[in-house]
Amino acid sequence: MKKLLSVLLVLAMIVAFVGCSAKPAAEQAATTADATADAQAAATEAVAEATAAPTADDQCFIGLAMHNQTETWAVAFADAFKAAAEAAGCKVAVTDANATASNQVSQIEDLVTQGIDVLVVLPADYTALGSALKTAYDAGVKIVDADSKVVEADQSMVSCFVTADCYKGGYAIGEYLADKLEQNAVIGALNYKQLSVIADRFTGLADALKDKGRTDVTIVEKDCTDLSAIASYTEDLLTANPTISAFVCLNDNTALSCYGAAKQLGYPDVMVFGFDGSPAGKQSISAGEMTGSMVYSPIDMANASFKAAYAIWHGDAFDKETSVNMWMINTDNISQYDLTTWS
Repeated sequence: MKKLLSVLLVLAMIVAFVGCSAKPAAEQAATTADATADAQAAATEAVAEATAAPTADDQCFIGLAMHNQTETWAVAFADAFKAAAEAAGCKVAVTDANATASNQVSQIEDLVTQGIDVLVVLPADYTALGSALKTAYDAGVKIVDADSKVVEADQSMVSCFVTADCYKGGYAIGEYLADKLEQNAVIGALNYKQLSVIADRFTGLADALKDKGRTDVTIVEKDCTDLSAIASYTEDLLTANPTISAFVCLNDNTALSCYGAAKQLGYPDVMVFGFDGSPAGKQSISAGEMTGSMVYSPIDMANASFKAAYAIWHGDAFDKETSVNMWMINTDNISQYDLTTWS
């Protein structure tokens, strides 16, 4: 596009030059014909060049700032995003914050210095990215906020948001449990409050129980600041609350660890719910271990995030907010799903 505009400008200058010539009429006519032929030839060549394969100047360059690349959901997201970008001829630079906000801040700043056109960020801590987003915004980089929304004070710098309604997902689990739990039941909640998209799930869970009139149900919560210590957190909750009859976990990996620890401690019948709809989670549900999982597809979110980033760069229309669908897989409907793929 930039090349084509340059071509048109050059053509306009040639026409103006020829039109202003002070030569005699016959000579001027010949000169004009020659100049027109030359201009047409130059235009044909330049237009062909401008519409050929993209060069570094007109290729979309996206910086993908991941919150982590250890969780299977995050790996699936990054892989799907890179595949979509490659299919569209875009360049992508991927960073891994390793679940640490300070890492992500410096990585975003580095991506800006590399000359990215669009930043797609999955916040490692939705409260801590203001300075990095400002660096990108001030440099003219467009920002797509995927997964967790950054705090309200930083949202004006973001072009669009691609999220899932995780409050609704937690609410759905709460409604399910409200109909299944005995009186005065206790739920163990394995939360991760650094990500708003996870914290929202547990707010939805509590609200659903309240709305269903299950004020008798108690929720005991553990904030999982160390995602490698899920078994220990599960043991702590069961030791302090031996009547726990259900766990709601921040994702499927956590739910798998939680179920394994509960079974080892003598609680094989405890209900365990995750979020993701991962192949491992579905296989566990099929085997009668985990009870359910709210599908939170990294494939759907990655494709929606790339679509938004490309539309912004290309100057196309895009939605300010995109919400990816969520639904529950459980022991009642697991037979309807492929156990080997992400849902």
